[in-house]
Amino acid sequence: MKRWGILRGKEDDLLEDLKRTSLPFEKLGKKYGVSRQAIHNFCKRQGIKRPKRPRGHQIEECRLCQKLIQISKKPHSEFISIHTILKETGASRGKYFNHLRILRGKGLVSQRFGKFRSKRLEEAYGIYFKKRLRIHTIGRKVGLKNFHAIIRQHRGLGYDVPPSLYISDG
Repeated sequence: MKRWGILRGKEDDLLEDLKRTSLPFEKLGKKYGVSRQAIHNFCKRQGIKRPKRPRGHQIEECRLCQKLIQISKKPHSEFISIHTILKETGASRGKYFNHLRILRGKGLVSQRFGKFRSKRLEEAYGIYFKKRLRIHTIGRKVGLKNFHAIIRQHRGLGYDVPPSLYISDG
């Protein structure tokens, strides 16, 4: 084999990587300290046929997607705020929104999952689903004056908001 240029002494390792992996030339270039074009030229000169790279986002292998799917399967997951989801996954907002868009598009999570931006609203719904309190009392407890109107609005939008656990004496 002809030894050439910057890759002198690294050709054998590079040949193995090119035949075995489907890493892009750019990443291989960074690994070996050369440009993407140098890797491309080396590959062409050696006549190497590379394995095909899988197309699109691999949801089965993506830890963030798997975590989002797991969270979405919890009861009342439509009422979890973005803040809580970001905290549980440890993802940045940009990554979160990108992965969530992919999952919604494939129908793996509900279209309503991850839409809540208010931590107070999440807290109010948490109380609403668990305790026998008046809606007005729940709203005051978390600092929402119009919780009753919000519930009505969410029902109108198609959220599955069950009747209140509170039963009046009258």
